Amino acid sequence: MFKKYQFDAAKFKFGMRTVKSGLAVFLVILVFHLLRWDGIQIAALSAVFSLREDFGKSVHFGSSRILSNSIGGLYALLFFIVSDFFSHSFWVTLLVIPLFTMLTIMTNVAFNNTAGVISGVATMLIIALSVPAGDSILYAMARVFETFVGVFMAILVNYDLEKLKNWLKKPRKPE
Repeated sequence: MFKKYQFDAAKFKFGMRTVKSGLAVFLVILVFHLLRWDGIQIAALSAVFSLREDFGKSVHFGSSRILSNSIGGLYALLFFIVSDFFSHSFWVTLLVIPLFTMLTIMTNVAFNNTAGVISGVATMLIIALSVPAGDSILYAMARVFETFVGVFMAILVNYDLEKLKNWLKKPRKPE
């Protein structure tokens, strides 16, 4: 089963995408620390997930992630409303969470956002199944906001490093 997974020391290196991922996570951690925000996990994951080979791909994937997480966050909010109405009964979670999982998938597909299906479902499940008591709406909005921060950091890193790379490639005139 694991025969095809053999360590290749030649592939164990710092590539540009690896360095950009580390830099984006560094910036997320720094910003969240300086602003004393909680919820760094979602932002850091969003930064890594959104960081692609170049700026254009990062913008495309980042916008897909923002859309999908907003959809997942919306269904999580609807879950809280339904759950509150039925006094947080277990059967509501048992029936509504699978239904909202399917609706999150269907909504992303309907928006032609198949690349965002997994992140949308993950967002909905993380928010709906791990919310602190009494903080449902604020919690859901904060998780979606954290996605925006992570995506922004990935785009910023890709933009600035691509700009730097182009500047370094530009031929210089001797003075």
